[in-house]
Parts: sequence; C-alpha cells; structure tokens
Amino acid sequence: MDKPVAVEDRVRADLVGLLYEQVALSSALGAIVATVLCALLWSVTRHSLLLGFWLAVVAVSFARGSLARQYRLRPGTFDTRGWEHRFLVTLVATGAVWGVGGWLIMPPGEIEYQAVVYFFLMGMVGGAVANYSAHVVGVMTNAILVFLPSTIAFVVEDSALTRAMAFGSVVYVVGAYRAARALARSFRRSHQLTHELDLARQAAEVQARTDELTGMRNRRAFHELGEVAVAQARRYNDPLAVISLDIDHFKKVNDTWGHATGDETLRLVALIINRMVRTSDIAGRVGGEEFAIVLPRASPEQAAAMAERLRVAMEKAPLYHDNGELHFTASFGVAVRTAAADTLERLLAEADKALYEAKEGGRNRVVCHGCPPPAVARHANG
Repeated sequence: MDKPVAVEDRVRADLVGLLYEQVALSSALGAIVATVLCALLWSVTRHSLLLGFWLAVVAVSFARGSLARQYRLRPGTFDTRGWEHRFLVTLVATGAVWGVGGWLIMPPGEIEYQAVVYFFLMGMVGGAVANYSAHVVGVMTNAILVFLPSTIAFVVEDSALTRAMAFGSVVYVVGAYRAARALARSFRRSHQLTHELDLARQAAEVQARTDELTGMRNRRAFHELGEVAVAQARRYNDPLAVISLDIDHFKKVNDTWGHATGDETLRLVALIINRMVRTSDIAGRVGGEEFAIVLPRASPEQAAAMAERLRVAMEKAPLYHDNGELHFTASFGVAVRTAAADTLERLLAEADKALYEAKEGGRNRVVCHGCPPPAVARHANG
C-alpha cells in the first residue's frame, strides 16, 4: 500500500534537511583537503594544473556553502524538490571536479604519488557516503564521478599495481553503494515511522473530539472550546450567547421511519448548523438528538435571530426516504451571558430551561432567556 502523500512529503523534507546540515562543514573540509593535496604534489606536478584544480575545488565549495546558507534562510514554506535538485547539482559538480582534477594532477609514472591521490579520492568518497547517504542516487553519482577518470587511467596503464588500484576502486564503489543504501533505508524508515506516529496521534486526537455520526465536535470538544470562549468573554466583558436545540419527536422519527432515517436526520441537522453558524461560533452534538452552539460576541438579538434562522431552515429541509419525503422540526433555547450566568455550565443550564419552555409551549419555536421582549418566543405561526 502506498504511503499517504503527506507522510512522503514530510519524509522528503526531513531528508533534504539532513543533506543540507552537512554541506557547510564538508565544503570547508573539501577545500582544506584540496590545499593539503596540492601542497604534497607541488614538487612533482605542473603548478598550473594544481592551481586550476585548487581554484575549482574552492569555487564549488563556496557555491555549496552559499547554497547551504540560502537553505537556512529559506521561508517557512519551500519547494522541497527544488532544493533537492540544487543540492544534487552541486554534489555532482563536486564529484566532477575531484574526479577530473584528481586524474589531471596525478604525476605520470609516479606510482607513489598516484597512490597518494587515489587515497585522497577514497577519502572524499567515504566522506560523501558518511554525510549524504540519505540520498543514494546523489552520493553514488558523486562516487562514480570521483573514481571514474583515475580508474580508467589505471586500467590503461600497463602496470599490475595500477590495475589492482582500479579494481580496488570498483570494490570500493560497490561497498559504498551497499553502505549508502542501508543507511538511506534506515533514515527513511526512521523518519517515516516518526511522521506516521505523529499523524496517527493527531487523528486519534481529532477522533476523540469528533462525533462519529455527524462529524461535529462531540460533547468533550464542545465543552473544552466553549469554556475557553466564555472565559474570554468574561475577561473582556464581551457579549456571548448559547443556543441549545433538540429535534422534536425524534423517537417518533426512529420508530416510524427507522434508525437509519434517524441517523440521516441528525446528519442533516449537523449540516444545517455547520453551514449557517459563523466561523467563530462553536457548535457540537452534546447528546442523542441534542446540539449546542456557543456564539462569542453575539448580542441577545443576534443569538435569537440565529436560532430562528436555524429553526426555519430545519423546518423547511426535506429528508428523502423510500416511502416519501420526511419533514422534521426542532425547538431552541437561547441564553445570554449575565452576571448570574457567566460560566458555560450555567449558560447551558439557562439554555436548557429555555428549551424546555419551548417544548412545553408547543415545540418548533425559539425561547430566549435574557432577550428583549419581542424575541422571547418565536414559532412557525408567531
């Protein structure tokens, strides 16, 4: 089974980050190693070749260091693949410079110095494997470019020792590939597991706060967020209201049309609420057929008007069934924040009292505690 795209993107970003973490130090070491190598060969190799090689290594090291600095200063969102490609270009360039340059500065016929250069090339490949194994293709391209020119030269020379060195290059590259592949798998699997566990934890947290049937916040999540909203309103003395609503004769819906239709009714109520409330409002399913909404910074008139709009929408919303079209209604209780009702628990208690009055008054109506007289009771005919 394919891994979720989100996980793959996160793993790729982590691995690119690992690559760039090593660039600055390895670039500086590359320039230092090139300086030491040129000093060792100064008496046996043409100076123009050594200077050209040294300048090329310093230039590519500077370019890689600059790229690493740009990566550190990148914005919060960035093109992971683009940064990966830039890294690969500089890594390939480094391999080409060391491979071609190392071959050019080898003094012909001086097997001891050729072995010294070969030893330094092995060190550069080993360093690349150690630092960049998170990207197998990149590190192996670098290794091949470093070894290829000198290996071909060793094979062409009519010497058993140089051909043995060429064979050693092949063995070294094969061993480097196996090591890089094992390390890359380990890096990827470790980061993949980390992100999968993180996503699973996030999903579990969402599930623990989500009503499975309607997709709304469950009672726990509603209370957690609602208490925060009420506390903020109390702190800044802002208006706030709570709506409590209950589907009328819901047991009759289940008994007449079946529990599947009852579930669809609950989903439809949730859909209407989610479409009509403000983004700042906090809505949730708090019981079987009971829903509640916290309306921060809502005046009594605004809260009563919202409840009335919800009532009308639910009254008019058709629910299609095999045996015909079903209509349902709901009753609403509204409570506004006052000195006596300044906690979520007290506001819900007041809203429930208003809801009970709406039920007792004939259902399919809105009753508001704390609203102006014109908004005390509204119903289909009033």
